[in-house]
Amino acid sequence: MYVNMFISKGSQVRYSKPTPAFFKLFLPLFVFSIALLFSCSSDENIFIIPSDDNDLYQVHFIDVGQGDAILVTTPGKTLLVDGGWQGSGVDQYLTDLGISKVDIVIGTHPHADHIGGLIAVFQRFEVGEVIDPGVTHTTATFNNYLTAIDIHDIPFTVGRKGMERQLSEHAYFEIIHPINPASGHLNNASIVVRVHLGDIKVLLTGDAERESEQSMLSAPELLRSHILKVGHHGSRTSSTMPFLEAVQPEVSIIMCGRDNPYGHPHSQAMQALNAVGTDIYRTDTHGHILIETDGTQYSITTEK
Repeated sequence: MYVNMFISKGSQVRYSKPTPAFFKLFLPLFVFSIALLFSCSSDENIFIIPSDDNDLYQVHFIDVGQGDAILVTTPGKTLLVDGGWQGSGVDQYLTDLGISKVDIVIGTHPHADHIGGLIAVFQRFEVGEVIDPGVTHTTATFNNYLTAIDIHDIPFTVGRKGMERQLSEHAYFEIIHPINPASGHLNNASIVVRVHLGDIKVLLTGDAERESEQSMLSAPELLRSHILKVGHHGSRTSSTMPFLEAVQPEVSIIMCGRDNPYGHPHSQAMQALNAVGTDIYRTDTHGHILIETDGTQYSITTEK
């Protein structure tokens, strides 16, 4: 079952597909109304229809089980943030979408449930740039991740707060964390990005925990977003109330696996999310989650 919601900023309305009878009845009235507005306008008060500049953006929260993988597509470039575990299938997901190049890949931090699936992406697709927090880990997965970047000669950038990349004319992302990460706590080394798709903002937080959230609160103007990817799979270590109150998300996405051994999402995180009045979607119950936007309003489609 697919669930569709049509949401304009600040409000939520259930969307149902219009019937042919609807168009037959109301389309002539709509055209007449537009013509009337033009005929009544003056030089001082001109009614202008916004031009169609073909700005359509998609954000795919890919169900990779207990892990993260988020794909952002724009009229210009594609951005992939994390790839789940090795064998997650994220590479096949991209292939099924007809994608042949990923312009920017962000590995938020070195844990295998975030970077493992990126190895197949590096092997299968042209990749323009990898952005990584630049902290080390001792696992075979992390070593294979770095080796694949090297073998395929992919430009590698250490990501830090303040960096930006343009994705299309009206879309870009900014890194708002980390500043000076350490290998001693990899979750708090997570790269956190706020993606701007026209007027719609999407905050992707990796596995950032309460220490990182507190640090980001030093610049709350960078946090306000319509859509939040909940930190650390809905763990109690993240989603503190001051942070959520600064973000004020209309929609929150929890990426976790069904019956995962960590008990994610934890009740503390769910209570905090409910307290700020956000709509909650979960990959363990909804499967793949797709957000589409024209930069002004957005729709949500779930696999289940």
